[in-house]
Amino acid sequence: MDFLKEAQEAVGNISKDYNKENVYSSSFFISLLSEQVGQVAEKYVHKGREAAGIEVDVADVIVCCLAFMNWLGKDASQSFEKALRKHRARLASLQAT
Repeated sequence: MDFLKEAQEAVGNISKDYNKENVYSSSFFISLLSEQVGQVAEKYVHKGREAAGIEVDVADVIVCCLAFMNWLGKDASQSFEKALRKHRARLASLQAT
């Protein structure tokens, strides 16, 4: 998935130096993800799917995940393909019941 590779590279260009110099454990990303998911949940609880800017908050979660993948030194494209396979298998399992 070229678009995911490009997105991961763009995120890396923005945050790589900062993360390399300032992030010493994955707890930074876990805390950041928790905060961002919380923002999405709060908007959704109050306004639902029509909440202003909720799509940007969801995209913030994606950007954070790509920064985390960069920090881990992992290829987001390969990981995304594996995640899609798991997602398909789970849905197939749910539909079979």
